[in-house]
Amino acid sequence: MSDAHPTPPADTWRDTLAQAFGEVVGRPLSSFPDVPYGAYYTGNFLAESEMDQEPAWVDRAALAGEEPVRLDHLLLTPPGDCDETVLVFDASRSLFTVDPAAFPAGLAEELAAPGPVHGDLLSGAELGRIAGRHGVDLASAGLPGRAWTVREARIASGDTLLDALRAATGLHATTGPHDVPAGLGDAADEVGEEAHERVAAVRDDGLRDYLAAFCDPESHDLALSLHAMRDAEDDEETDGTLVIRWEGAVDQYEVTVRRAHG
Repeated sequence: MSDAHPTPPADTWRDTLAQAFGEVVGRPLSSFPDVPYGAYYTGNFLAESEMDQEPAWVDRAALAGEEPVRLDHLLLTPPGDCDETVLVFDASRSLFTVDPAAFPAGLAEELAAPGPVHGDLLSGAELGRIAGRHGVDLASAGLPGRAWTVREARIASGDTLLDALRAATGLHATTGPHDVPAGLGDAADEVGEEAHERVAAVRDDGLRDYLAAFCDPESHDLALSLHAMRDAEDDEETDGTLVIRWEGAVDQYEVTVRRAHG
């Protein structure tokens, strides 16, 4: 490890990240309600690629929260980043839709009942428990197509707002400035001035450079949704559900950080 980038104490690095993400979202993280948050991957790409039906989502250990889900083609790569950031998902806390008619009686009736929190959506943990009670293997090739689908894939993280923001931007594993992923480099011109201005007050140079790519509303790779940011400001007056949203590959997918339910 280079002496130029010593690993800071964990609390110091978390404070640095919290200050940086406060600049990204436009207000201090401490001003948000102290409730669980999550980062969710949604959008057309999941369905069009049929990755919303990958058997890995309904592996027993994944639904129980014992194993993560890694899919090679679900990436989060800001412009100019030298390394593709592969997202890691928590199937147990992802939200699924089901077609009760595709399942045997008993299980079908239980699946058709409204969930206590999610309405017509079931968390992976709920789905796994219900299927387990009826002895149904959700990965079975005998089930009809689209018997279940992932609607909101939760990126694996802890429950704090900082945890969710780190997961959503590929910084969940960083322990200090020395292991922040490669920033914009030669592609810096691809990110608009507005994006750089949004994070101008971030103290760490590498972190500032990296996060600028997540602040460009005009990006064709991963655009900050200013419309969602305005909604988040309005939402502050209600229950603070929405924090921030990015739109990837020109609206093919979205990454949203919001209050977690259930």
